[in-house]
Amino acid sequence: MPGRAFIIHGYLGYPGEAWQPWLKAELERRGFEVALPAMPDADHPTIPEWTGFIAGLVGRPDDKTVMIGHSLGAQAVLRYLEALGGTGQSVGKTVLIASNFPTGMPPEAADERSGGDPVLRPWLTIGVDAGKVRKAAGNCVVILSDNDPYIPFEEAKASFVTSLGATIVVEAGKGHFNEDDKITELPAALAAVLA
Repeated sequence: MPGRAFIIHGYLGYPGEAWQPWLKAELERRGFEVALPAMPDADHPTIPEWTGFIAGLVGRPDDKTVMIGHSLGAQAVLRYLEALGGTGQSVGKTVLIASNFPTGMPPEAADERSGGDPVLRPWLTIGVDAGKVRKAAGNCVVILSDNDPYIPFEEAKASFVTSLGATIVVEAGKGHFNEDDKITELPAALAAVLA
């Protein structure tokens, strides 16, 4: 089914991080056209800037479009899909790694979760319309680690099952799937795209 795949890194991330170059290469070997961009101002990501950037990058989505997001990049993908769902357009597949569904936390809870990081506050406090995301996301797979230091595992799992009816893949001991966790390959993400 080769088509176009878009890999969106997270907050403080970059295109060469962890498993992302490996996934890009594996998908390209299978005939996909893959974009793995440096997201704008990755040290201070804003919702409008990141969702607008993704919309411009993708252009017109179709059933061969695959969206892949890691951490805050997964949240950015969800927010892009929310906007897309409002227009009646959709992608073929969505693969989200190390994230939770943005339900909209009270500011105090967001500050507690993020250690008071003002960059993360809007991402945590502004919720997303699950119905619009469902319309646009296509087949959705969420990959979570059971020991992610940033994403409470049971909460994230429940949030995606409830909001999107997503397929959940649990990886043991992979942390936040980043450089610190030395994750240079992520076969579960490749399998999710190819399934």
